[in-house]
Amino acid sequence: MSYVGEWTLIPELSLYASGVPPIAGRYTITRVGDNRLALEVVWRMPEDTSDKSTRFGGIADGSRVALPASETGPDSYSLTHVDGSTLDSAAYRGPTRLAYARRVVSGDGTLLAVVQEALAPDGTPVRNFQMYRRAAR
Repeated sequence: MSYVGEWTLIPELSLYASGVPPIAGRYTITRVGDNRLALEVVWRMPEDTSDKSTRFGGIADGSRVALPASETGPDSYSLTHVDGSTLDSAAYRGPTRLAYARRVVSGDGTLLAVVQEALAPDGTPVRNFQMYRRAAR
């Protein structure tokens, strides 16, 4: 799983269909035990003075994991190990996929491309692209 590791955002190579890209970011994917993954994303937007972050994880077998009840957000998510260099995730509300992300590592293992798709409030799809460089070990 070449996507496991710590990655640093390359803001100038990030393209956003909606909004502006973060000015800094870190993406960490860690193996937990034999078959679980933990993901943490930390980012800073141009107008912010502190970082924002999100964490999630689970077994990357495509099965859905329930989330706490929410009025508008997702009620479940999934992680899918596609191949040794590709990891997908999706967030759902009932049968509707609200968001999707694909992470793909370059052939030389130094870059991580992340494509995120989500539904805007009006229901139209939005796609953002981020590029990360593997952090020094």
